[in-house]
Amino acid sequence: MNLLASTLIGGLYLLILFGLCFSVVVGVKAVRIELRNRKKNAEKPEESEKPKAEPALPKPREKNVYYIVEKKRTRRAKETTGTPKRIEFRD
Repeated sequence: MNLLASTLIGGLYLLILFGLCFSVVVGVKAVRIELRNRKKNAEKPEESEKPKAEPALPKPREKNVYYIVEKKRTRRAKETTGTPKRIEFRD
């Protein structure tokens, strides 16, 4: 009987500990989301203060192109690299 009681107490302890940890994680995430929303709302200027003039269209700028160079994998170690792959990012 004593073994069963200690097992049940240990299981209850684990459930309480899990519930506590779960509620702390959910609470921290909720607080972070709330703080982020408050910060975004504080940064937005009131639209009724003064109307903004339409900004001039920006000049289209060149897109950055990045290359990834992968080493060729062979049985023997060589210092050669493969052909670069062109990666273009869309704006």
